[in-house]
Amino acid sequence: MSRIEKLRKIIYANSVAVIGASQKKGKVGNELILRLKEFGFKGKIYPINMNYAEVEGIPTYASVTDIKKPIDFALIATPKESILDIIEQCNTAGIKGLIIISSGFKELDDDGAKLELEIKKAIEKYDMTLIGPNCLGIINADPNIMLNACFAPLNPVVGKIGLATQSGALASGIINILPQIRIGLRQMISLGNQTDINVLDIIEFWEQDDSIEQILLYIESIPDSKRFKEICERVNKKKPIIVVKSGRSVIGTKATASHTGSLAGDDNLANALFESAGVIRELNLRDMFGTAQVFNNCNIPKNQKLAILTNAGGPGVLATDTASDYNIELAELSQETKEKLKKILPPQAGVNNPLDVIASATREQYTQSAEILFASKEVGVLLVIYLYITEQNDVGIIQDLEKLKLKYPDKQVIAVFMTTTDFSERLKKVVPNCTIPIFKYGIDAIHGLNRLLERRKLLQQKQPEKPIFKVDKTAVKSIIKEYQQKGMKQLSTFASLKVFDAYNIPLAPFGSAKTIEDAKKIAEKIGYPIVLKISDYKISHKSDVGGVVTNIKNKAELEIEWKALFDRIKSFDAKGNLECVIVMKQISGSQREFVAGIAKKQSSHIAMFGLGGVFVEIFKEIAFRACPLSVNDAMVLISSTKASKLLGEVRGNKAADIEELKNLLLKLSKLVEENNEIKEIDINPIMVAKDGSVFAVDARILLD
Repeated sequence: MSRIEKLRKIIYANSVAVIGASQKKGKVGNELILRLKEFGFKGKIYPINMNYAEVEGIPTYASVTDIKKPIDFALIATPKESILDIIEQCNTAGIKGLIIISSGFKELDDDGAKLELEIKKAIEKYDMTLIGPNCLGIINADPNIMLNACFAPLNPVVGKIGLATQSGALASGIINILPQIRIGLRQMISLGNQTDINVLDIIEFWEQDDSIEQILLYIESIPDSKRFKEICERVNKKKPIIVVKSGRSVIGTKATASHTGSLAGDDNLANALFESAGVIRELNLRDMFGTAQVFNNCNIPKNQKLAILTNAGGPGVLATDTASDYNIELAELSQETKEKLKKILPPQAGVNNPLDVIASATREQYTQSAEILFASKEVGVLLVIYLYITEQNDVGIIQDLEKLKLKYPDKQVIAVFMTTTDFSERLKKVVPNCTIPIFKYGIDAIHGLNRLLERRKLLQQKQPEKPIFKVDKTAVKSIIKEYQQKGMKQLSTFASLKVFDAYNIPLAPFGSAKTIEDAKKIAEKIGYPIVLKISDYKISHKSDVGGVVTNIKNKAELEIEWKALFDRIKSFDAKGNLECVIVMKQISGSQREFVAGIAKKQSSHIAMFGLGGVFVEIFKEIAFRACPLSVNDAMVLISSTKASKLLGEVRGNKAADIEELKNLLLKLSKLVEENNEIKEIDINPIMVAKDGSVFAVDARILLD
């Protein structure tokens, strides 16, 4: 039985044993029984407690081994010390699914972590499936199941959302909040410590469950970044995934040897994974709920041009500004549309976009204006802003908008209603099944709309095929093996350049010299001006020790600088770590320096590109994407930062060869994909010459 099929036995269960069921009000074992009954579970409930004859009117059993009927899963809420014995009993009873509510494991202390490891071993031994421990439980609101196997105090409103969370308490809060914003829940999985089932298993499960139309996640960690990217890229094409990940502000304390490693922190990895896979990352629950509300009630618009209808100038202007911040295009109203609006509105009303129907606008004028905008070819999305100023038309206007939404199914509508505090209650009575996302503030409405338009672009995006590159894998494997056999984790600059050369990464012409005569021959071959840089087995940042000399224009200068270089390095090369001196062609006139790199975080590599040079770690004008890079990923890396403006024609310099730059990034991705031993790659700088040619002029590679 596959992992997905095992999960289905739990989530779509027909029978559940509640181990630790209690008669005492307020106890978790009592709340679990109450939720199962109140929500209307269609299957059989078996309370387990030897001290009671019944719990909440349901006969109890002393042990699961006493139940001589099939049980799909056991819901366990007992002291942690009893869990291993209970697992043994469940195995004897033939129960293969477990949800452990109990806490006190690795989230508490080392002893708890040891016990959790024993539980994991027992689960694997008996081929069981476990959700938890230290979790709230699960919910499946399928009308044929109606399973509420959690101890949250409220039952959810039934809907189309799948919610998975690492925080049980947060899950309870979300269940309470969703009805307030008219969003229903289909399934909720509290992941707890993810000892067995993790968030990726749940996403894969929901991929195959058509009742789930969008996936909301609250996570604190990503269990397997490579698998996360693979799964989410696939699932996101079918249904949107919206995630809040905590831990953004955690600052890494361990210094790394390269720019790439120090810049590509764990949260940058998370962002790179989310963006590469098309996952929507919201920074807070408010934005998550807003986006979910828009997705829950709006289809992807065929026409993305926005019209704003308001009865107050200020909110209309603010909404316009926010739309501009998100690069959302406002519809240009045709003269025909304007003439229709003039006929129904007072002379003081402005018939441009935003359309200000002024404070005295009646319900009829609001509705008529909305219909004219809906009917126009130029408008695809309508934002309706209403302030209670004169008459209280709020609920009536929503009623009318619901009818218009049915009449114009290709048009989308979002509302901002700044009215009285009892609006939600009044709306619930008059429009109980409201399908219009309603916000208090324009910024939230526009944010949600922007997410919808981003998804439109994502689904329309076509992925070009990756170019095929000729590479010398054998040469790279040989270099890596040589360094591993020596127990060395950092390749010298010269060895790193040879690796790049094997993968046809564009390099400035270079050679290695051990004597001044070698250097002169190389300089004559590649042409002046040249750069000298040391290749040392230990030194990472060559410029810090005076190991780089630039703009050597002739043989005489070469002789002087060669001697001066060796005078400087005597102090730090006492152990003979100097491999050679690299003689490299200087890229003349280039003032455009970029950085590219790869760093391994968890099990995945993350690629970086941005502004380079000695100030890379100060300005941090860089972008990240998870490997393996697609062509689109590479282009996003190139275009995502302000530094990308330097790639165009700047002060007499020709535009950079973007095709070459894109291929450089794809080759780096291929390099780490085919050589997983590589932990970090750092190219700083990549120089763009005056003619637009792209060259890597320095290299650093670290091994795992």
